[in-house]
Parts: sequence; C-alpha cells; structure tokens
Amino acid sequence: MRSRYAAFCKRDIDYLIDTRHPSTRKTDRAVLAHTIDSRQWLGLRILDKRRGERTDDVGYVEFVAYFSGSAPGQMHERSKFIKEEGRWFYVDGEQMEPVKTGRNEPCWCGSGKKYKRCHGG
Repeated sequence: MRSRYAAFCKRDIDYLIDTRHPSTRKTDRAVLAHTIDSRQWLGLRILDKRRGERTDDVGYVEFVAYFSGSAPGQMHERSKFIKEEGRWFYVDGEQMEPVKTGRNEPCWCGSGKKYKRCHGG
C-alpha cells in the first residue's frame, strides 16, 4: 500500500498499473493521469491491515490518504491485495466514509498545527 501511495506522489503510472492484479489491469491510463494531475498527496495513514481468514495470500489494508486539489480532501478505502509468486498485487478497494479528525489531533495537511487551528476551524 505504501509503495502505491508513493507512486501516486511520484506520478508513476506504470508502477500503479504493474502492481495491479493481472485480472484488473485494464486500467485507463487517462483516468490515472487525471487523478494524479488533479491532486497533491499530503499524507497516508494506515488504519488496519490483516490477512485473509483462510489464507496468507489475501490481505486487506484500510487507509486514509489526504490530498489537496480544488479543495482539501481524503480518500478512505479498504483495499484488497492478492499475493502471487511472492509479490502482492492490488485487486480493488471499497470506498468508505471520510475519517473524522479530532480537534486536538495534528492536522493532516502536515502544517504542524492542531486540526482545530488549521483545516478544522
């Protein structure tokens, strides 16, 4: 998950496609390029990760990625990964409701301020 987030930050479309599971690689390069060009990624927070119940070859990662674009926002997702030949591949993700940030938590934008004094005010 972290390497895919870094690829979004670096605008590495080839890596994003290569790390998708072969059954889901029909990704539209133009859609990825638009997503990459319309957002500046500000931070990643892993909320939960676990292996599949019956196998070590399936894993799930719940994360929130913060970004700025036309307005600040976040992407909260539970992603599914499959391990084949020793390598993890992204399969798909379930979009989830935005994560609430506590008023006294550090702001997700990286300013060093508390959320209430930055984007929460």
